[in-house]
Amino acid sequence: MANSRIKQISLIILCQTACVAVGLWMEHQFATSSVQRIAMEQARTEVETIAARSRENLAGLSFDAIAADVQLQSQIRNQLENDAPNDGGSLIVDRNWRVVLAAQDSPNVQTVHPTVGEQLDWVPFDDSSKPNTKVLQGSFNLANGEHLAAARMLTSGAGFIVVYRPVANVLLSSTMLIRSLPWLSGVTLLWTSALLASVITLLLTRFYDGVDRERKQAASEMLLRTQNLVRTRDAVIFGLAKLADSRDPETGEHLERISIYSTTFAATLRRHPNYSNVVSSSFVRLIGISSALHDIGKVGIKDSILRKPAELTPAEHESMQSHTTIGADCIKEIEQRLGSSNFLHMAHEIAMAHHERWDGTGYPKGLSGESIPLAARIVAIADVYDALSSKRVYKPEFPHDECVALIRDEAGKQFDPDLVEVWLSIEPKFRDIALQYASASPNERFNEVPPETGNNQQLRKEELTATSLSAE
Repeated sequence: MANSRIKQISLIILCQTACVAVGLWMEHQFATSSVQRIAMEQARTEVETIAARSRENLAGLSFDAIAADVQLQSQIRNQLENDAPNDGGSLIVDRNWRVVLAAQDSPNVQTVHPTVGEQLDWVPFDDSSKPNTKVLQGSFNLANGEHLAAARMLTSGAGFIVVYRPVANVLLSSTMLIRSLPWLSGVTLLWTSALLASVITLLLTRFYDGVDRERKQAASEMLLRTQNLVRTRDAVIFGLAKLADSRDPETGEHLERISIYSTTFAATLRRHPNYSNVVSSSFVRLIGISSALHDIGKVGIKDSILRKPAELTPAEHESMQSHTTIGADCIKEIEQRLGSSNFLHMAHEIAMAHHERWDGTGYPKGLSGESIPLAARIVAIADVYDALSSKRVYKPEFPHDECVALIRDEAGKQFDPDLVEVWLSIEPKFRDIALQYASASPNERFNEVPPETGNNQQLRKEELTATSLSAE
């Protein structure tokens, strides 16, 4: 998220900088054009002023007089040279723009001048092309390029005094004026970009912070609603399971114990190196509520079988075993209506397979080994421990140590031996949970041995192994 935000801010700053750069480039072009235009206008004004002054100095001049007097020609050249611009020149032309007299070349001026008899290719400016004007502005070309010129008609009307300057020199002077503009534009670009970057970063940071706050608030509200829905779902599911379980009043807090047993066992596996990649935190959460539905199929078993205090007949035993498929089918129908979910999938596995045996002699499918889902293998140990340690219509409760011994003996037969090994490391926690959620007092449950003789006690254990551990 942070990298994405930095990229977005950087892109905006880059676009802003590009816009500023384009604006400064356009400003530079406009400034250059304006300075050149002003320089040309000043040059036009200059040559026009010089031409007017030269016309006054040469008032009444006659071409015939110039042609007849060599000394006069020399004086006029000197006058023209004195009046000429430093980088240009002045001359006298007839009405056909043919040069009659030109100023002498100055050794300090690096320019080219027209020669006597040369005809200028005069190009008038648009605003000075009126036929009757006494001041003409235009340009003509020489060997060193275009020259800006102004022409004033002599008082005699015989021709014009022309003062000119090279356009290249005029533009050179303007170029020197705008030479510092790129540096100024660069400094302006840096300063403006830095200022924009600071402002944009500040504004966008505040904007994103506001968005993050709103997103977190929305996520928090959504999480709260989800938690409320999950709690409601769990309460409804547990209530339905409790309703089904209530048909056997001697089971007491059976569902609460199974849920806590399964959660405690799964949390231990979560920390075990052999199971840490399989048992996730969500697995631990789900098994707590999913395990409550392990015997939901008992709603389809007759009371005469479910609550029978004596040994079940083979037919009754088969009917009792059907509670696994009844519960699994019920959960599957719910899953088909609501859509698949991790919770329903685990509940289906537990309901179907929690009476399967590691050696393959369980029911309803006769699964063996790791083909039995892990959640079902966990609940199987928790369910049998609860069956052993609780009083049922067909048996008394067993002391904790005897429950542990029976489950240890069934490792590799009924139970996953690896899971039994892990369970033995936490079996005191099961005793504590059983005591906390006991239907009877702790002394009655664990500190007193059931009042049977040794032979009867052994028969009870055989009955549990043959019946309770497989058909509870």
